[in-house]
Amino acid sequence: MQPRFAKGIPRLAVIFCAVLAFCLVPPELLDRGPNLCLWCHLFHLTACPSCGSTRALAAFFHGNFRQALAYNRNVVVTGPAFVAMLASDISNLSRKILDDSFARLRPTNGPLECRQS
Repeated sequence: MQPRFAKGIPRLAVIFCAVLAFCLVPPELLDRGPNLCLWCHLFHLTACPSCGSTRALAAFFHGNFRQALAYNRNVVVTGPAFVAMLASDISNLSRKILDDSFARLRPTNGPLECRQS
């Protein structure tokens, strides 16, 4: 059984799209954007513990690990967690597909009987 998010969306689809976006969008492009952190705006903080996470994940998936750590050190946990969840969901899906294909090959009427004449 695959984990599902709200409204039955498979987690694999959400994580795959997120990782694909992190791979396609360069962190430098995100660096030029405005600060959209809700916590910083509500509580007038200079930075919250998750500030820079998006840029850090983009740098992580581009292979820029030093830059990723400079943006946010939480990437040490979140980057590998994204990879592990994606690998786990792909593994579960492939196992389900293989199990379904083998189930179709099995006889449904029970074991075959050998008749001797």
